[in-house]
Amino acid sequence: TNACGNVTVYIQGDIALSNSKPVIFTLHDIGSNHLSWNLLVNHPSMAEIKARGIFVHMDVPGQEDDAPDLPSDYKFPDMNHLAEAVVEILDQLKVDCVIGVGEGAGANILARFGMIAPKRCVGLCLIHCTSTKAGVMEYFKDKLINWKLEHGMNPTAEEYLVFHKFGTDVSAQIENAPNQ
Repeated sequence: TNACGNVTVYIQGDIALSNSKPVIFTLHDIGSNHLSWNLLVNHPSMAEIKARGIFVHMDVPGQEDDAPDLPSDYKFPDMNHLAEAVVEILDQLKVDCVIGVGEGAGANILARFGMIAPKRCVGLCLIHCTSTKAGVMEYFKDKLINWKLEHGMNPTAEEYLVFHKFGTDVSAQIENAPNQ
């Protein structure tokens, strides 16, 4: 894409049928990729929706399966550029409009997509979407985590991702859980 370079997209269903079937465009949260949506789509409870729709899953740069480390001089696209990339992807796939489903950061990107291209968006399902900027404490915590991630995945980085996904310290809950 012009907005943010190479982007990996996974398609479930026949994209050639996009004029006769609804297209559901998914975007993941930080710390995950298209596989989280793939699990949902392939769940037995989704069988009828899967049969009637086409799913397009976008991976944010660097989050695709077995992705190499991004170059040190890589300028990661901001949320607005990623939203513009969604429009470019739809143009390349010749898809007129989609239902957007996103979680966390993916929800934020799809909300921006809905604002810049409202005629391309039938509706949005946004899970854990936030529209506010991080405060000072979140900024410094993010800087610390990024610094630690540069030196490889470590327990602090893992705890941050767990906290981000579940909103709590899961390891403390496990330690305090009664034996079963």
